[in-house]
Amino acid sequence: MINIKQKRAFHTVLSGLRFALKGKKDIRFLTLTTSNMCYNTIDYENGSLNKHFQVLVKRIKRYSPYRLYKEGYITKKKMNSKYSRSTLFNDFGFEYFKVHTNEGNGVLHILYRGSYLPYNFIVDNWNDIHHSFDINIKMVDLSDCKSASAYVVSQYIGNQETTYVRSSQSWCWLFRGFKSKWYHICRSFPDNRIDVWNNYVDDYAKNFFYPQTMIDDFG
Repeated sequence: MINIKQKRAFHTVLSGLRFALKGKKDIRFLTLTTSNMCYNTIDYENGSLNKHFQVLVKRIKRYSPYRLYKEGYITKKKMNSKYSRSTLFNDFGFEYFKVHTNEGNGVLHILYRGSYLPYNFIVDNWNDIHHSFDINIKMVDLSDCKSASAYVVSQYIGNQETTYVRSSQSWCWLFRGFKSKWYHICRSFPDNRIDVWNNYVDDYAKNFFYPQTMIDDFG
């Protein structure tokens, strides 16, 4: 039976994936683990996994494609194939939905919207920050957002074999105030709230990623 926690997570994940799809942005699935060395440190129980993740995010946002090239993480040929010319000197964005589980010594399962990041770059930085090098990263197929969302929720939030701790998302995984907007639409359009919400997300995404004047029809 699906509980309220799973329903809320499913809605947040699905809306974020749809937001990326309509904005023509990629989503990747990143898994970060905790080594025995880190788990056995004195301060591990003080939330170091999530604190270290925030350090990683800040590091990512200080990098650009050109900096990756200069530091030897990618070749010039790969830099030019993975990034558009106009973004080579732009710092990376990184918006995410994150699930923390107690698998092993503690694992973060992260859906992130952002540019290609080299595997060795993530490994080097996560090992430096969290003393762990076992990571995985792969592209998410957005052709079926509902199935991708259901997989994340069932595997990491609803799976009884996985001890779920918490989930969270960055401010712009969708857009600020999206929950209030969703509840407003539910009250105003109870019979077709899903269609109205999806249209709102689609329009917002197009204007968010390709700025135009957006008319908010829902107050």
